[in-house]
Amino acid sequence: MEYSRLPLVVLLAVALTDATASAQQVIEAEKYAVASGHEAATTIGLEVLRDGGNVIDAAIATSLAVGVAEPYGSGLGGKLILLYREAATGKVYSIVALCTSPADLDPKEFTQLSSAERKIGYKSVGVPGLVAGLDEAYERWGSKPWQSLVEPAAQLAEDGIEIDATMQGLYKSHVSDLQKDPEASDLYLYEGELPPIGARLKNADLAATLRVIANEGGRAFYEGTTAKNIVRAAQKAGAAMSVDDFRNYQADFGEPLSVEYRGYRIYSCPPPLTGGATVLAVLKAMEQQPPLGADASFLTYANRMGRTLLCLYPQIQAELADADTSPSDAEAMLTQQAAERLAAAASQVDPQNPYPKTEKVDAAADGLPAASTTHLVVADSAGNMVSLTQSLSLHFGAAVVAPGTGFLLNDSMSNFSTHDPENVNHVGAGKRARSTIAPILVTQGDRAVLTLGIPGGQRIPTTTTQLLWQFFDRGQSLKETFAAPRFHLMRPVTAKQPFNLMEFEKDAPASWDQELAGLGWKTKRYPRNGHYFGGGNAIEIAETGKLIGVADPRRTNFVAGD
Repeated sequence: MEYSRLPLVVLLAVALTDATASAQQVIEAEKYAVASGHEAATTIGLEVLRDGGNVIDAAIATSLAVGVAEPYGSGLGGKLILLYREAATGKVYSIVALCTSPADLDPKEFTQLSSAERKIGYKSVGVPGLVAGLDEAYERWGSKPWQSLVEPAAQLAEDGIEIDATMQGLYKSHVSDLQKDPEASDLYLYEGELPPIGARLKNADLAATLRVIANEGGRAFYEGTTAKNIVRAAQKAGAAMSVDDFRNYQADFGEPLSVEYRGYRIYSCPPPLTGGATVLAVLKAMEQQPPLGADASFLTYANRMGRTLLCLYPQIQAELADADTSPSDAEAMLTQQAAERLAAAASQVDPQNPYPKTEKVDAAADGLPAASTTHLVVADSAGNMVSLTQSLSLHFGAAVVAPGTGFLLNDSMSNFSTHDPENVNHVGAGKRARSTIAPILVTQGDRAVLTLGIPGGQRIPTTTTQLLWQFFDRGQSLKETFAAPRFHLMRPVTAKQPFNLMEFEKDAPASWDQELAGLGWKTKRYPRNGHYFGGGNAIEIAETGKLIGVADPRRTNFVAGD
C-alpha cells in the first residue's frame, strides 16, 4: 500500500474537524438522487446517472466505489443484498448474494475452532457474493457498458482515499488483527501501525483487480486469477476453500417478502436473511394494536415494540436461515393470522421472563457490536428505486488479504451457529449463514414512495422498524426520522445476557431509564454515532415526483442529486 502524508498543520486541522461536518445530509432533486456512506462513492453514482445510466447502473458503480472508500465495511471480498423496483412494470425484485461456506468444510472441525479463529483468518472466510450480485443485477437491468461502471472505482483505488477521523476511529481496535496478516498490514496500515489522519490510502492491487473485472466481466472474479489467489492463500492457512467453490457460486434472484402496512406495501429480502422478516412481522403485529400517532410517547412505542420482539425473536431464531423450509416459514410469519397471534402474545408477555432460558444461545457475529455494513440508495423521478446493503460481516472482515488482490475478505463464517447441531443456522458445508440485513422499498398502489436502509448488525431490524414508524405513523419528515433517538432490544447472544436489555442513544431523554425500568426493562446507553446504531440513507419520492434524499448524520454519509 502506498500512503502519502500531508503536512502536520493539515493533519491537525483535519483531526480537529468534526468527522461529519462535511457530510451533506438532506437534498431535494427533480430527476434522480444517490446516497451512500462516502462522498466519493455518491459522486460516482451521480455521474453515472448524469451520463444517461439508470438506477441499477448507478448502484453498481456506487457499490464498487464504496468498497474502495470504506474498505473496513464492505468490498469485493464481502456480501451484497439488493432490492430493485422497476418503474415500467411496478415489480420489485430481490438479489441475495450472501457468502458461502466451502463445499468441503468439516462442520465438526469448524465448531472446534476458537472464537477468534471463527472471526479472524482464512478459516472464517466464505466465498464472496458481492461481485456475483452486481453481475446478476447488471445482466438483468444494466444499460451502460459494464467497464464504464467499474472503472471509476478502479481510478478511486489508484488515486487513494484520505484517512479521516471516522475511518481512523474504526481502525484503532483492529490494528492488532491487521498486523497478523502481512498483506493486510502492508495494504491497510501505515508502516505496520495505525494510519494517521490525513494520510492517503492508495491501492494499486485493488485497482488492478477491479480492472480485470471491468475488462473481463463479473464472472472473471470467480473463474480467474483472483479466485485462484484467494484459494491458494486460504488453503495455505488450512481452510477448506477450493476453486470449485468460486466457480459454482451464484447469487439468489427472486421475489422479496412484503406486507401491507397503513395503506402502503413494504418490501424486504427473504431468507437466509432474518432482518426483513423481523421488520415486516413486527410492523404487521403492531398494526393490529391501537395506532400510536404523532402524539404518542416514544417510550410507549419502545415498550410495545420491545414486547413484540420478545415474542418474535425465538421464532426467527428457530426457523429462518439457509434451510428448505425457511422461505415458507417467513411467509407464514407475515400472514394476518400470525400478526394477530403475535400482537396478542406481545400484550401479555413479561419482559423479565419472556421464554425459557437455554444454554444453547449462539453468539453469531451479526449480534456483536462490531458487526459492520454499509447501505446505499438510488432513485429517480420515474419511480425506479434501489436499496442495497453490503458487508464484510465484522469491521475489516477476517482481516486478511490474499496476495495480489488488494481487498479484505469477509468473516461471514462467524455468522453461523456452532453450539447446537439442531439449530437451523448451524454451520454446514456449502451453506450461507443468515444475516440481519434488511433493505427496504415502499410503494403505494402503482407509486414508488421510499427506498431506505441502515447498517448496524443486530440493530438493523429494530432501527429500520423505528424509522418506518417515525415516517409513516408519526408523519415525520425523513430528516426528523433519521435525527430521532434510537433504541434496540438486545437479542441475547450468550446464555448470561438478559432478555430485557433495552439499549438506546446517550442523548435520549434522561427520564427514559427510570420509565423503562418501571415497565420491566433494563437499560444501557451508547454514544450517538454510527458505530453501534448505524448510519443509514433514504430517498423519498413525493407525489409530485420530487425526490427528497437524506444521509444519516451519525456517519459521514453523503447524498446528492439533480
